[in-house]
Amino acid sequence: MTTISADVTVQMEKWADDQVKKGLYKSRSELIRELLREKMGKERYSLWSEKAFAKAWEDEDDNYWESYL
Repeated sequence: MTTISADVTVQMEKWADDQVKKGLYKSRSELIRELLREKMGKERYSLWSEKAFAKAWEDEDDNYWESYL
């Protein structure tokens, strides 16, 4: 594992600390790792869905889509 640092606003720091105090995360680091995993998952899903739609578009009969134009 590697260490990174980031500048955050006071409000972000307070929110992160509140999440830890509530017991939702063991530390700020755990919170940040979870947020990164969530963002990475959304990005992967977005790329997957773009490819799926592109494939569906290629597979459709052009006459079907022309009726909407």
